[in-house]
Amino acid sequence: MLKKLLPAFVSCSIALTGVFTFSTFVPKEVSASSYNELGDRPFMGWSSWSSIRRNPTEEKIKAAADVLAAKFKSHGYQYVNLDDYYMLDWRTNVDKYGRWAVDPKKFPNGMKALGDYIHSKDLKFGYYVTLGIPKAAVDQNTPIEGTPYHAKDIVDFSIGEKKNFNYEKMYAIDFSKPGAQEFIDSWAKLFASYGIDYLKIDGVRNQDIADVEAWAKALKKTGRPIHVELSNNLDIKHIDTWKSLSNGWRTDHDVEAYGTPYLASWKKVVRRFDDVAQWQPHAGPGGWNDLDSLNVANGSKDGLTKDEKFSYVSLWAIAASQFVIGNDLTSLDDFGISLLTNDEILGVNQSGVAGKRLYKKSDSQVFYQSLPDGSYNIALFNTSKSNTDVTVKWKDLGIQGSAFVRDLWSHQDLGSMEDGFTASIPTHGSRMIQVVPASSLTVSPENGATEVNPSNLSLNWESQLGTDKYHIQVATDVSMKNIVFDQMETLPTVNVKDLDHDTAYYWKVSSVSGGAETQIGIYSFNTTSTSVPAATDWVIADRKSNDSVSLTWNPTFGADSYTIYRKKGSLFGLSSEYEQIASNVPAPNFVDQTAELKNGVTYSYKVSANNAIGESNKSNAALSDDQSTVRLTALLIVSFTLLAIALIFLIARIKSKSTKEIELVTKRAS
Repeated sequence: MLKKLLPAFVSCSIALTGVFTFSTFVPKEVSASSYNELGDRPFMGWSSWSSIRRNPTEEKIKAAADVLAAKFKSHGYQYVNLDDYYMLDWRTNVDKYGRWAVDPKKFPNGMKALGDYIHSKDLKFGYYVTLGIPKAAVDQNTPIEGTPYHAKDIVDFSIGEKKNFNYEKMYAIDFSKPGAQEFIDSWAKLFASYGIDYLKIDGVRNQDIADVEAWAKALKKTGRPIHVELSNNLDIKHIDTWKSLSNGWRTDHDVEAYGTPYLASWKKVVRRFDDVAQWQPHAGPGGWNDLDSLNVANGSKDGLTKDEKFSYVSLWAIAASQFVIGNDLTSLDDFGISLLTNDEILGVNQSGVAGKRLYKKSDSQVFYQSLPDGSYNIALFNTSKSNTDVTVKWKDLGIQGSAFVRDLWSHQDLGSMEDGFTASIPTHGSRMIQVVPASSLTVSPENGATEVNPSNLSLNWESQLGTDKYHIQVATDVSMKNIVFDQMETLPTVNVKDLDHDTAYYWKVSSVSGGAETQIGIYSFNTTSTSVPAATDWVIADRKSNDSVSLTWNPTFGADSYTIYRKKGSLFGLSSEYEQIASNVPAPNFVDQTAELKNGVTYSYKVSANNAIGESNKSNAALSDDQSTVRLTALLIVSFTLLAIALIFLIARIKSKSTKEIELVTKRAS
């Protein structure tokens, strides 16, 4: 029984923990994470800055909202965040109360209409502001709404212009002056009227704490729960203040690769490893470390290899960083989508635990989350320029005895391991695993078991001392948002009926004592398959030797095995039909050992998924041995050859014609 229970339990023991407590320095009157009751988990969404930057428009933001709703909302993404440059030039144009004026050409229907559109998609509207009062407000001495005061009454002229990133013409505010808080109150009230759910406050420095306090007070007065995010590169010495005033804080400069044609760079990503280790103790429910946006889904424009993209997402996940997509959502690639919608990886990000660094070596690093149910999420990274074996030892985690390992990227159970886990990882690559010590396995049915009868399912768990009753929930997602069963029981067992076929379910059980609820764990099961599995979203083909190509792909729900198809392409694009080269492949990886490396030959692969019902459609093609350079060289050679032949023919023809003309002239002369 234990052998069956081990892999089953590991399949989805993704813990979503309860709220932690921590002490903070609380500034006057308000603490953001308490007044808005937000930030229980890192927020998930999209931001306009990385891909749109200085050219946001109503049309572009609506298009992004459409894609987020269609492709990402079901995976937990909520926020559509409009970043900078939605306003007219603040140096010359403000509204009648001295606040930024929305550019009517970019947003002809105004921000309230945009907020309503985003909310109609069951998403949340994010907005942007920086600190200070605009130059135009000071120059025009605009009134402060609801007061007898004006802009010049609240300016700290001893400081003058605040030079915050793009905003060199924003003047400092003296918050000891009457009307100063009221100016921020009026701005927050305006934002609340738009329906914003998130506010990024940019340009925050140590000397700006009074400004951030003023914004926290103003947002509280609106009565609207608004997630507060502080940016950027904040000082860790003031972390207690940032925690008390916001739900998230940027730990470093922008991740974008400015000055290049790419959205990001490995150099920027790799800086975050030390950030994660340094800031980890300060993250938890109510406020999280923000590593900046994820740019992994616009193909080559991202500026990263596929292995680097895996590591990028893995680091953000294990760190429990805010999970915000930076890519252009209207031109996503399938591989990037698969990275951003892998629910087991998202479960790591949403676990409620920020990962700690276990090892830092010259060529590798390992981070881990220790979860309340006794399991661990572990991320192993190769930070070197060559393939490297990376190891984690159970004893260094405090695990006694063996543990069962599951690969979270491939959704594959790897089996029981006695002392630890070692992975051969390519340059800048990573692995993300879940580790469950054998001693912590106490529940049934077998997690991950297939062919569960939906008409009558019994869930059982180990009884807890001092428990009045148990709270059981069943959902179709790991974040437990799509609840299909919710019930209290006095005994450690419950029957669930009328579930759907072809479905992965997650179930959470908590003990209830004296009105307090404590989570025992989250587990999973799959119901009976009645249809063929879906096709795999992506396949990667990498040459490993002169004779072999290694294939990996994302596994699909309901698949028992996979079939591999291959065709050869010639130098000039001519190719054969796809032929089956392997079947009944149990795991989402395969090595083609008959793919001899040849100039002018390209191998193309497709994968299908199979179960007892049938075979899925084939995946999109994956190519190995890019022969574009060889093909171009060959085409140039052929072109020059044809040109040379043509020239020779032309010269010969001209010479022949000249000879005939000379002969004709000679003949006439004679």
